[in-house]
Amino acid sequence: MAATPATPVPDIVTTLASPDSTRGVFDDPTILSNGHSQDEHRDPLVSANGSEAKEVERSSHEVGRETVREDQEPALDQLSIHALAQRGDTFTLAAMLRDDPSLDLSAKDPQDITPLHWAAINAHMSTCRWLLDNGADVDAVGGELKATPLQWAARNGHLYVVHLLLSRGADPNILDAQGFNTLHLITHSSAVMPLLYMLHQPVAIDEKDTDGHTALMWAAYQGDAISVDLLIRHGASVNVSDNAGMTPLHWAAVKGNKVSIRHLLEAGANLEAKEESGKTPRDMAEELKGLVPFERGLEEAGYSSLGVKRYGKLSEQRTTMAIFVLPTVVLGTIFKTFDWFPIYISLPLAVVEFYGMQLTVTHYLLRHKASEWKVSASNYFAAIIIASIIWVFWCWATRLATGTPGYAFGNLAFFLAFAGCSWNLYRSIKADPGFVPKPINDSELKEALEELSDAGRLNGTNFCIECMAKKPLRSKHCRTCDRCVARFDHHCPWVWNCVGYKNHRSFLLFVLFLIAGIIMFDKLTIAYIHENAPEYEPPVAPSPGLTMCDISTTFCRASSYDSFLLSTSLWATLQLTWTLVLAVSHLWQVARQMTTFEVSNLGRYGYMGGRGGSSLRDQSGAMKGFQAQALSVGVAPGPVGASEEAEGLPGAGPEGNALLPPPPTTSTGGQGGHVHGPECNHGGGGHHAHGITGICKGLAKVISGPLMNILGLDRFTKGKALGGMKRAGRDQNPFDMGFVQNCTDFWLPSDDVDYTALYEIPPEGWKAYRRKMRMKRRLGGEEVKGYVAVSGEEEV
Repeated sequence: MAATPATPVPDIVTTLASPDSTRGVFDDPTILSNGHSQDEHRDPLVSANGSEAKEVERSSHEVGRETVREDQEPALDQLSIHALAQRGDTFTLAAMLRDDPSLDLSAKDPQDITPLHWAAINAHMSTCRWLLDNGADVDAVGGELKATPLQWAARNGHLYVVHLLLSRGADPNILDAQGFNTLHLITHSSAVMPLLYMLHQPVAIDEKDTDGHTALMWAAYQGDAISVDLLIRHGASVNVSDNAGMTPLHWAAVKGNKVSIRHLLEAGANLEAKEESGKTPRDMAEELKGLVPFERGLEEAGYSSLGVKRYGKLSEQRTTMAIFVLPTVVLGTIFKTFDWFPIYISLPLAVVEFYGMQLTVTHYLLRHKASEWKVSASNYFAAIIIASIIWVFWCWATRLATGTPGYAFGNLAFFLAFAGCSWNLYRSIKADPGFVPKPINDSELKEALEELSDAGRLNGTNFCIECMAKKPLRSKHCRTCDRCVARFDHHCPWVWNCVGYKNHRSFLLFVLFLIAGIIMFDKLTIAYIHENAPEYEPPVAPSPGLTMCDISTTFCRASSYDSFLLSTSLWATLQLTWTLVLAVSHLWQVARQMTTFEVSNLGRYGYMGGRGGSSLRDQSGAMKGFQAQALSVGVAPGPVGASEEAEGLPGAGPEGNALLPPPPTTSTGGQGGHVHGPECNHGGGGHHAHGITGICKGLAKVISGPLMNILGLDRFTKGKALGGMKRAGRDQNPFDMGFVQNCTDFWLPSDDVDYTALYEIPPEGWKAYRRKMRMKRRLGGEEVKGYVAVSGEEEV
């Protein structure tokens, strides 16, 4: 029955959690052989002593591997092949087939279900493979909804079972009783990697079910923004309508997911499309009290709240040029303001001028961009740095160079620091930070997907769904640049670029030269004031209270002699706050062969890489051997983590990270939820920080948050990065070559390793591999990048 706008929830939504005929079947006595009743035979899930035999939970390391229970004596006369397949007991199934070669492995139980159905829904890879190897029908139709094993596996998001069945010839275009094909069912699971894999199979992307719903409509209704984006990028129609005339945008409005709405609008969804009763998506959002997320989605897609497309005041090129020029003009005006007016007038004016520059950029030049990263993604912060360097150099050239005759070495040192800072800033901005190459065509992409699926490693750690490319070790997808960056450190708005393995050295040199230049500029400024400013003469009648001249006569002489130079020097000195922190932290990380991203991961998750589910000891590399080294960066051989993406872990982050659960509450109740009372730990001593203290803390957080972000210090206070630095000092790093070699690799890099193509840690370890590469280079061997086998005994 077609859904109507008044009742937008499809009837079939209640069947999404599991396939048909599965509820109550696990304990149903009909799964026993020969149709015997429960009185005649014990429940197969109850042990001989009457206690319930609990199924041992399989970790992600065991998915795709043999799950035979050889320590248990199989009850051949009691369990049917369907119950054995459900349990994944391949050993007993094989024994039954040996005893009875005529055994029909495609036979159906009283529920009209085959053994392959049961093995597929429970993700028993070895059992599925054994059944198929011994002649089980891969496209057998069974159950109340007449679904195939592939559809059962797809509905639950079992990626590697889907991969196995498709490799054995399963047809993804078969429709079940509700008109669902495999793509519909895999969309219902909200499992990203299985959906990505299915989109590269011969399946119709805009196939409709019996109610006319496409896979994109289902993803939009479920509020699954990642699946919506994937389907759109693979060609799904955003304006197709179902039997009730509803488009995917209607269904996104029903759910009220702003990100899905944004994706659909960016892909060209029609805001004026009407369903059979004449309602537009906006009308439906308003009727269901979901107008707020709908309008937010409009805003993020570049529309006004009324659905009118917003455009920039200037072209993209002119906007970039205007942002480059604006800080130079405004900073010069601010510095001159201190030269024109006394401090009690110039200081408030300077704040207003700086805030006016901020509003001009955000509310005029970048108003048409609704991304939350629109400012950091623009050249605004880089323009501020460039403007600061320009005015510092101007003051040096017009005042200090000629006004400090006895400081030739200091002037030379400043000029060299200025030249080094400017050159390395330019290189940091213009250089490729190490963007990971994308597949050049669909066949190359499909080959990568098949390769990772065969290895049991098609997950967010090893594949980026944004770039549609394999992710090398130590890489990360930058949301601001929208690219994966090899040996990713961080995205730096001050250099308008990501910092990766190709421009990390230039970035650190820029910071070091900037610090040296500021120190030399301050030293020359003090010398200039002492050489040229009139001597300070205390007033005859001392003024009441403490004045600036009482604190520092040099400062007092500078403010009265050249306020422009003084304000420029103070502004430059302010930059030491974030540059010193950056320099110290990056020099420490270079010595440890780590990046800011990896240190942050250690603090947040307890491991360097992007995979959860293993202990801190394993993930941080404290254990010896290849397996421990691989786990420390989130990659290991074999089907490690095979079920994490396939089953759609609820705690999985956008980068494939399985977010760790919060620590258990310390309240006496022991149950979830917060209790107001003596156990409440909002403040010291378990009491709320209400009143003046709470207000002050709130204001401090509101003010310090943006300030820390602008100064670049938030990456050291957010995400427990400081805790990561402590752990990094204790735990072994698989890439650590020692202090000397780490520094040599950074400052004098070789071509031994191309981090854009580094997908494996060599089995013999990183140090041994690097030694072999250096020896090979000395002996005149061919250039080797990435990781390749260096002996015939290795397996890549």
